[in-house]
Amino acid sequence: MRVCRRPSIIATALLFVFVQTSRSQAQARSELPLLPAYAHNDYENERPLFDALALGYSGAEVDYYCVDGELLVGHDRECLRRERTLESTYLAPLRKYVETHGTVCSDGTTFTLNIESKETGKHTYEMLHTLLASYAGILTVVRRGTEVRGPVQIVLVGWHPPLDELAKQEERFVSVQARFETLPEDHARHPSHLLRMISVEYKTQFSWRGGAHVPRQFHRRLATVLAARDAVPGRIVRVFHVPRTRSVYGALTDAGVDLIGTKTIDESHDILIRIVRDAMDRSSVPSSDDDSGN
Repeated sequence: MRVCRRPSIIATALLFVFVQTSRSQAQARSELPLLPAYAHNDYENERPLFDALALGYSGAEVDYYCVDGELLVGHDRECLRRERTLESTYLAPLRKYVETHGTVCSDGTTFTLNIESKETGKHTYEMLHTLLASYAGILTVVRRGTEVRGPVQIVLVGWHPPLDELAKQEERFVSVQARFETLPEDHARHPSHLLRMISVEYKTQFSWRGGAHVPRQFHRRLATVLAARDAVPGRIVRVFHVPRTRSVYGALTDAGVDLIGTKTIDESHDILIRIVRDAMDRSSVPSSDDDSGN
C-alpha cells in the first residue's frame, strides 16, 4: 500500500467538522459526569475519538501498523485505509481540542490514550516516538526521569522496548502496561511514569458474570489487583472484556477500578452514567455525623 504524504481531503474535512462542533460538544460534556471507562478499539466507532469524548469517556484505545512511513489505524492490515492515520484520527484532533478548551476531560484530569502496535520491532516504536515528539505540548512527558503531566497520557499496550531501555531515554512520551497475570515480582521498582497501567482481562481473572450476590472470591481477587496498583503511587488499573451488566460495572467502580474497557460505548454509557450519578447522589447526602445537633 502506498501512502500519500499530504493530508487527505477526508482527514481535513473530519478535522474541520470537529473544530466546528467542539464548543457545543464541550458544553454538553461539561454537564455530564466523567466515566471511569475507555473506548476499546475506538476506531471502529462511527466517529473515532469524537463519540467517546462526547459521551464523557476517560480514554480510548487504538491499534496501528507502520505502512510506507505512516502509522495507519486498524486492527487488521487488510482493513487499513490511507487517510486513517494515528495523527489525523487522534493526535491532531486532540491537540486542537486542547488548544480550544485547555484540556480533554471535562474535569481537567488526564485523558488516557492506549496505543497498541500490531507489529513487533524497534522501528515501530521509533516511528511512534518521532510522531509523538510533534505533539509533546499536549502529552505527559518524561524528561531525564522527571514527569511533566499533560492533558493526554499515552500508554503502550502492545509491543514496546524493554523497560530498562525506555527508562534511559532522555525524553519519553509514553508509559507502558503490564498484564496482571505476568506482573513481575519486582514491579514496584518501576515508577508510574514508566509502568503506568496494570491490565486485567476480566474473563480470565474472574468467573462472576453478574447478579445480586457478589462472590467473596471476586472481592478477594480484585483486592489483590488493586493492591498491586497501590504499591506505586500514580499507577492505574484497567479491566477489559467485562460483562456489560450493571452489577459487574458497579462492583468494579465501587472498588476503585480506574478504567473499564468497552467496545459498545453507547450501551455501556447508559449503564455507567447511572452508576456514577447514583454515587454522586450518595456522596451529596449529609451523614448523621455531619449533624451538629444545633
